[in-house]
Amino acid sequence: MMLRAAVIDVETTGLSPLADEVVELAIVLFSFDPITGRVVEELEAYSGLRDPGRPIPPGATAQHGIRDEDVRGQRLDEERIRAILRRAHYLIAHNAPFDRGFVGRLFPETRQMQWLCSMEGIAWRQKGFPSKGLQALLAAHRIEPGSAHRALDDARATLRLLAAAKPGGGTYLKELLPKLK
Repeated sequence: MMLRAAVIDVETTGLSPLADEVVELAIVLFSFDPITGRVVEELEAYSGLRDPGRPIPPGATAQHGIRDEDVRGQRLDEERIRAILRRAHYLIAHNAPFDRGFVGRLFPETRQMQWLCSMEGIAWRQKGFPSKGLQALLAAHRIEPGSAHRALDDARATLRLLAAAKPGGGTYLKELLPKLK
C-alpha cells in the first residue's frame, strides 16, 4: 500500500506568521512506501506567487529574490492547492513550525493535518552534520538545490534529501515517518 505526502515551502515578507505574508507557495505531492520509506514518484507539483497587498521588505527580497513587480496582482490557485492537500496523508516542511504558521492562515484545514518537520524530525547532528539547515544538508549530500530560497526548488530539494539513503541504510523519509503501530 502506497501513501502520499506533500512537501510544502513558502517564501514570505518576514518571519512572523501573524504579521507577515506569503509571497510564494509551493507544494510537491509524492507517493511513498510507508514500510521502507522509499519515495516512489512525484505525483503533482504546484508553485504560485501571491501579492501580499503591501511592499515586500528589502531584507525579504534579498533572501528569496522575489520583488514587488513579480507578485503584483498575483493570486494562488487555492482550488488546486486544496485538491493537492486533500490527497496527502502527511504534510512535510523543513522547519515545519514556520511553514505551518503561514500555510495555516491561508488554508485553515491544514491545522488539523499531520505535519512532519524534516529539520527537527531527523537526528541530523547525531549523524555528524554540523547544521540542520536545508542548504547545508543538501551540500553535504551533493544534492543540487536549484535556486535556494525559491519555494518549488526548496520543496523538490527537500524531497530529494528525504529520498536519499542514510548512512547505514534506509531513507531519511523512513526516519521521519511516525512509527507504524
